[in-house]
Amino acid sequence: MTKVIVVGGVAGGATAASQLRRLNPEIEIVIYERYRDVSYGSCGMPYYIGGEVEKWDSLVNMTPEKFKDKDIFVKTEHEVIAVNSADNTVTVLDKINKQEFTDSYDYLILSPGGSPKKLSSVKGSEQVFSLHKLEDLDYIMSYIEDNKIKEAVLVGSGYIGLEVTENLTDKGIHVTILQHDEQIYKNIEADMNGVLYEAMTEHGVTLKLNTEIDSIEGKKAVLTNGETIDAPLIITGVGITPNTVFLESSNVILNDGLIPINKNGQTNIDNIYALGDATVTHYQHVPELTMQAALAWPAHRLAHIIANQIAGDKSITHEGFLGTNIVKFFDYHIAIFGLSEKEVADIPHFVVDQKQKNKSGYMNDAAPIHVRVYVSKESGIILRAAVVGTGGVDKRIDVLSAHTRLGGTAYDLINIEVGYSPPFSSPKDVINMVGYKAIEKAKEK
Repeated sequence: MTKVIVVGGVAGGATAASQLRRLNPEIEIVIYERYRDVSYGSCGMPYYIGGEVEKWDSLVNMTPEKFKDKDIFVKTEHEVIAVNSADNTVTVLDKINKQEFTDSYDYLILSPGGSPKKLSSVKGSEQVFSLHKLEDLDYIMSYIEDNKIKEAVLVGSGYIGLEVTENLTDKGIHVTILQHDEQIYKNIEADMNGVLYEAMTEHGVTLKLNTEIDSIEGKKAVLTNGETIDAPLIITGVGITPNTVFLESSNVILNDGLIPINKNGQTNIDNIYALGDATVTHYQHVPELTMQAALAWPAHRLAHIIANQIAGDKSITHEGFLGTNIVKFFDYHIAIFGLSEKEVADIPHFVVDQKQKNKSGYMNDAAPIHVRVYVSKESGIILRAAVVGTGGVDKRIDVLSAHTRLGGTAYDLINIEVGYSPPFSSPKDVINMVGYKAIEKAKEK
């Protein structure tokens, strides 16, 4: 019987296993997960802190018991510590019993994810947490309750920093954000992220730029700018490191710790596949450029592709990703897709900005929305798009992303038919106006 071993059982790995079982009821599937839980909605964890997600159980999609009902065998607290690609075996550490053993596979699916980067200045402090897995969430919630936390420090202003800040604030906890330089949330352009600063002011969040934690003294943090602040709870969100050290002697090629994959989801070794935060792939619309898509949608898409590949359908392949993403911070929504600002700078392009209301301007709740696109001078494709506002942001970024993925250009946006009604949009939606402006700008070049 063909056997598949999956390394990592959260989003990508769990989905790949489930998809494969659906396609092939006979194949043997084993998942090794290094931590306590499998198949849960990690993106929803900040919202459990704030109470928008009411039940902890609703974050859990599958359990080992439910997987067993599908004849998928899950071993939690089991860490794959080495891969022998020549012999088609993995070495596994049973973390509970402190024992190592070897298991063999016909196919190996790697979904090891990443681990939060650690700050040496806070190492060993009991009030310091990261939010990466359900166990972390449990520790944080218990710590808040047991210590009656009313003050918290967030280190970093990425997805985790913003989302946890919002939800701690909603919980009645005053948050201080520490940013090591002058710009928060670098996914968005510096001249478009003013809404974040506004939201912090509106909701009483304290922001300290150009400073970090130098040391911890009891329940206080000494900052590199000389200040000492209350810090009974510290949550860090300063990026992740791919969990790929176990592959260093496996003959699987790594690129700066990430696993390169081809259109089939394969590594350089035919029977070893990879997906998730630890992989590197390429942009769909600019395929000569590589990108890391540490996002849920790409992981689930690759899970479907890999499962079909192993099940025998070689026609379902990976085209690359746009990296479409969105974050909510209080009332504001910020969304982007495509190349980074730095990557765009190396390609001849022009920029189109459009600011207008997100619906008919005479509606009482009409609000500003700002769309910016970077258009290739050569092809007219949208290399990068950014959208900021309080409503309708998701709609616009999804339209732009789908349009681009299907080969549309910025000039074609004039033909996008929006679902128009005054509560939803304008007869000439912001998307259409970007198209008209792009056509006029192209004539100037």
